[in-house]
Amino acid sequence: MSTLLEKIASDEVINTAYQWLCKKRQHYHPNADVWQLRRWWHEKKPILQAQILAGNFQFRELRLIRGEEKSIEWWSSVDALVLKAMTIVLTEHLKPVLSPRCFHLAGNGGLKGAVREVAANVEEYPFVFRTDVKGYYASINHGILMNIVGKYIQDDAVLRLLWGYLRRYVSDGGEFIDITQGISLGCPLSPLMGALFLKPLDDCMAELGCFYVRYMGATWGL
Repeated sequence: MSTLLEKIASDEVINTAYQWLCKKRQHYHPNADVWQLRRWWHEKKPILQAQILAGNFQFRELRLIRGEEKSIEWWSSVDALVLKAMTIVLTEHLKPVLSPRCFHLAGNGGLKGAVREVAANVEEYPFVFRTDVKGYYASINHGILMNIVGKYIQDDAVLRLLWGYLRRYVSDGGEFIDITQGISLGCPLSPLMGALFLKPLDDCMAELGCFYVRYMGATWGL
């Protein structure tokens, strides 16, 4: 049986991640790095796979893109591709232990599905309990998250990749910031990590047997 790392570096997963990247960045500026990656993909792909399998792949610095309402950390195209490949494999690996009541995960209904679920059940209960974690992604503790991850992933090379994703550094107008808390907005792996971080809460709510819905850091209990 293939290890998680071998699955991440496999042709099937890398090709799927590459197609995702091409679609995601098809309207990027002509000078964006995605076009160089696409131009030389037949040469870069085996090199990338070898780096992943050897445990030598390292994420590069990120660039902070500031918007009016929020800021997004921009990953290079190669890094985004590897993060997507990790997401594909780890989603399948963690699916049996993640709560189906976590609606932000792909295939669980999304925000509209969560709202519909609450609306369909709210009349049956006299009370509604709603919570929301302010700045959920930014507040996630790396140590706590990796302790949870370690219960379900024992592949040291994959754990190193996850640490690299978490303990990143960001370029902000020439200033480099070492990130020691929080996960990255606009990253394909972050929804999965955001789901796993509150798994203890999901498990407790399941034991209580009450109606429960979660979307990222927002929860509804009836």
